[in-house]
Amino acid sequence: MIEGVLAGLFRQGTTILWYVCKLSTPDKLHLYEPCHQDLFDILSKWQKGMRDPMHKLPLWDDYLDIPQEHLEIMRQRHVDFNGVIEWNKQLERYMDAINMIPAPCILQPCRLNFVLFDLKLRYGCEIAVIVRNPIDTWFAHFSIMGEDELRKMSFDKSDGDPFYTNDYFASLQHKYGFPKLCNFEQFAIVWTLANYHAICASDVVISYDRVVQHPAHEFMKISRQCKTMQFDAMYADLIKPKLVDYTLSLRREFEIRFEKTVAEFGLDRYYERVLRFL
Repeated sequence: MIEGVLAGLFRQGTTILWYVCKLSTPDKLHLYEPCHQDLFDILSKWQKGMRDPMHKLPLWDDYLDIPQEHLEIMRQRHVDFNGVIEWNKQLERYMDAINMIPAPCILQPCRLNFVLFDLKLRYGCEIAVIVRNPIDTWFAHFSIMGEDELRKMSFDKSDGDPFYTNDYFASLQHKYGFPKLCNFEQFAIVWTLANYHAICASDVVISYDRVVQHPAHEFMKISRQCKTMQFDAMYADLIKPKLVDYTLSLRREFEIRFEKTVAEFGLDRYYERVLRFL
C-alpha cells in the first residue's frame, strides 16, 4: 500500500534523499519514479545490484521485490504521465495498482506535484515535499554548459529542456492560456505553480538547500516530523555540495528574469509562499 510519498521537481535533490530514505527504512519498498515513461523497459533489463549510469545508485531494485502478479497489473496500466497537472482516470488506475501491493510503499515521483492532494485524499498517505532554490534547480538542468550556451538554451529556445519543463508548461498553457515563452520563463511558471501545489498538499516540507548546508541536523529534524519516512543522520556524508556553479552576475541575471516572469503573470503570492520554505 502507498504509505508515504517523497515528492519534488526534477533536480531538487529528490534522488539522493530518496536513497537516504531507502537506506534508513529498508523494511519498506521504496519505488523510485513510478511514473517514469520508460519504467518497464528499464525493469525488463534490470537486475538486483545494478547501478543507474547517471546517478550510480540501485534505483530500481525494489521493483523486483514486488510480487509478479502486482507488477504485471502495474505494467498493464502504466502510460506516459509526463505533463500531468490534473488527476485523471488513467493515473488513478495505475496508483490503485501500486496501492494494492501487499507491503508498505514509499513513492518518489518527480511528475506528480500538481496532484499530491488527490493522492493524499485517496490513499491517506503522508506527503513529504522537497523544494530547492529555483536558480540552483535550473542551473542543475544544464550543469556542464558554458554561460553563453546556457543563455541561448534558456532565453532563445522554447523547447529541449531535458527535465520535462516543456511538457508541464504545455499542460498549463492549455489550461490557463499562457503565451509562448522561452524555456526559462516556462520554468519560472512551472517551478512556482508545481511547488506551490505540492506545499499545499504536504505534511512535511524539506528544504534541499538547508540539507546541503547541515545534512545531519536537517535529517534529525525531518525524521522527527515524518511518520512514515526516516532520514538517518549516519548517511549525512552522502550529501555533497554542488560541484558546478556559475558566476554571481549570471546568477543575478537569472534571478531578475525569474522574478519579472512571476510578476508579469500575477504569480507573486504563489512564489512568496514557496520562498518561505527554502
